[in-house]
Amino acid sequence: MKSIILKEAKIKMRSWKSVGMIVSYVALLAFGVIVMLSSTLYSVYNNNLSENYRNIYMTITIIQVLMISFIVPIIASGSISQEREKQTLDILLSTNMRPISIIMGKLMTTVSVVILLIVTSLPIFSFIFLFGGLNITSILSMVAFFIIISFFFGSLGVFFSTLFKKTLTSIVLTFLVMMFLTIGTILIPVIYTYMTRDYSYFENNTFFLYYINPGITFWAVLLQQFGGIDRLTGYLNGVTLNDNITIISCCLYVLLSVGLNFASAYILNPIKKKKGIEEVSYD
Repeated sequence: MKSIILKEAKIKMRSWKSVGMIVSYVALLAFGVIVMLSSTLYSVYNNNLSENYRNIYMTITIIQVLMISFIVPIIASGSISQEREKQTLDILLSTNMRPISIIMGKLMTTVSVVILLIVTSLPIFSFIFLFGGLNITSILSMVAFFIIISFFFGSLGVFFSTLFKKTLTSIVLTFLVMMFLTIGTILIPVIYTYMTRDYSYFENNTFFLYYINPGITFWAVLLQQFGGIDRLTGYLNGVTLNDNITIISCCLYVLLSVGLNFASAYILNPIKKKKGIEEVSYD
């Protein structure tokens, strides 16, 4: 796994695409801060300046989570399929590395790019931190959420990259699943209540698919930093949300990531049980 991470890091970091991605990422975040800060300066006589800087913080995190949601699947969805397209996958499988080590190496390479982007954006977060309105715990909890969701999106992309031969197919399916998790899980209870006129369940219980909705989890993490998830409940037309939804959701993302990685390793494994032939051990 270490050899794959080092090899991929050398290849990616030597490319101007990586430099351009980092510069574009930081530039977009800085642009969002400048736009929000310029509007804040007009309200310099406003006594509630901390609320304005909180809005800047929310804008930065929204931009950041959207960019991560686009960058991670694109990188991860081509991790294995590109090896097939370059006809180097058989060479990689002929080494003494286990399939799970290959999968984890590819995934860690993807997540390391995200971590690098997060680290480069920390000066912008620290700029907002200096003006008050949030504490270091808020920033660390949001960074932890970014890393967890990057693992989940990356695991999803690697799984489809292992399952399908074409990179474009894996990218499309990864984004379709992400769209279902983000939008479809909200539409399902809406459609259900519209058809049955039964509002009792969703008013008293948290819909189970909400726990794997990255959009709801993100807003829950964000709003809990500023006084609870009551505002998010209002956005969802009074649907009940568990107060521990962020913890439950993050645990589910970790479990789903582990399951997807083992499934990817099983699919990638060239030696499987076939018609009574015993699987060869890697030990």
